[in-house]
Amino acid sequence: MATLYSVNKTIERGITPATILAPGLSGGNVRCFVDTYVGLGTESAADVIQFGPELPVGATVLWGSITCDTMGGTPDLGDGVDVDAYVDEATDNAVTMFNDVITGIGKTITATTQQVSLTLDAAVTAAGVITVVVFYTVE
Repeated sequence: MATLYSVNKTIERGITPATILAPGLSGGNVRCFVDTYVGLGTESAADVIQFGPELPVGATVLWGSITCDTMGGTPDLGDGVDVDAYVDEATDNAVTMFNDVITGIGKTITATTQQVSLTLDAAVTAAGVITVVVFYTVE
């Protein structure tokens, strides 16, 4: 029977003063923010709603969700570079987990991707609530 090691475990086992783990991937501090937007029912298509504090440069996004309550449409959740980095078309009246493992989950935050923002894909016709939760790790 062999003992196999993941990428970070292999790095950790070989750590010396000359090698350092990638920030946030092993031993980082997990942080979270929860933010809510109370809609008026008059928001327009392409409006952008910013959520939470700016994430720190170098942070790694671990997971998150968006809950849309009776807003209508399927908004995208992303950042200043990619409007759907985290969620492409959130489901109305449901919780949508971060679903983009290519551009969102595991993303390292840069100076241009610090702000989590929602982009409306259609005009909103009903007042409702949008809640965003983001878990990330920092050193």
